[in-house]
Amino acid sequence: MWFKNLKIYRFSKPFSIDNELLEKHLNDKSFQPCSSTQASSFGWVAPLEQPQNAQSQNDSRTQLTHTIGTTTMLCVRLEERLLPSSVVNDALNEKLDSIQSETGRRPVGKHKQSIKDEVILDLLPKSFTRSKRSYAYLDQDSQFMVVDASSNNKAEELVELLRQSLGSLPVIPLKTNKLPAILMTNWLKGNNLKDDFIIKDECELQESSEDGAIIRCKRQDLSSDEIQMHLNNGKEVTKLALNWNDSIECILQDDLAIKRLKFSDELLEQASNDGAEDAAAQFDADFNIMTGELARFIPRLIEVLGGEQKTAAKN
Repeated sequence: MWFKNLKIYRFSKPFSIDNELLEKHLNDKSFQPCSSTQASSFGWVAPLEQPQNAQSQNDSRTQLTHTIGTTTMLCVRLEERLLPSSVVNDALNEKLDSIQSETGRRPVGKHKQSIKDEVILDLLPKSFTRSKRSYAYLDQDSQFMVVDASSNNKAEELVELLRQSLGSLPVIPLKTNKLPAILMTNWLKGNNLKDDFIIKDECELQESSEDGAIIRCKRQDLSSDEIQMHLNNGKEVTKLALNWNDSIECILQDDLAIKRLKFSDELLEQASNDGAEDAAAQFDADFNIMTGELARFIPRLIEVLGGEQKTAAKN
């Protein structure tokens, strides 16, 4: 459950909802397995997996929300049918060949597309499925929503599902007064680096033009003359590996996304000790320690980036 990526959203209007009402709204769009002819299914599931012998609907592992204090964890499940294009094309060509041999003409255009749609519907029930869970949490105290997503599109899919579930959701991606690329470039030049941030050994540099050169460095001394030469020639830092306060390591990107998030061994050990009782206690311990540390990290990151940029709300 420990997040590996962060896409941070700010509630642009005061947001508050009690657990019972939130649970009711999420239940309307709870996950349902793919039907035999359905390519994918996307919906809310319990953050805590339901035990096989669960009898009561009040069991915490059947709830679609999991709250500690004013922080609520949510989880979505995506199930997809695996239907490789090569399988579809082989079946389609076989059918087109058959039609051509019978009629002397090979279907094209809309007729061909219609046949392809029929082929897909025929193959879907025979295909395997795969599923993936994605997590997010609402911090009603700090008025943040944080999504563990590897891309902006995946984060927006979860946010949009929550917006549909609630009817409206006044959140916008976090924006700061200082651009992350400018801050990271200055840091790599040795300017204004804060004591609680340490630059690690990985970065990405890019020229300002849209098709400009990109330099990716790993296991590299980023204070070297070679890196400084690229910076002096006008390249900006678009990704930078950082350590914060000896508790968090991550890659900060120029769009404020956080990738490859890692928590210190000390925090992981603390969570392990706190949650030794059972799986539910371990989830609570992980959740509590992770969100508590992020509640300190996110405001500090905003602070070094000059504070938040106020923008119009999105409902």
